[in-house]
Amino acid sequence: MTQQDYFYESMPDGIAIAIQSFDPDLECCGQEGYELLVMTFGTDVNGNHVKTASEADYAKFAKSMAALFELEQCPSIEDAKAIMQQALQQWGG
Repeated sequence: MTQQDYFYESMPDGIAIAIQSFDPDLECCGQEGYELLVMTFGTDVNGNHVKTASEADYAKFAKSMAALFELEQCPSIEDAKAIMQQALQQWGG
């Protein structure tokens, strides 16, 4: 398995787990984690995009998360950063 293949298996799952840690009432699966990554970084998303995410990327992730889960309040940039950092740790990239 290549590093990129492992990214596509692990990172979306890590996003889902981190979102459920952020808000246990949100039911999130790996597919939704992948959708959030694509909504944030585009269809060519890879580990480098996430590792070098900017404040604008975190803001976009938070807005995408609010839209996908129909949240009344958008998560903060710090929340988005914490979610992505937790997922990065799971991936180990």
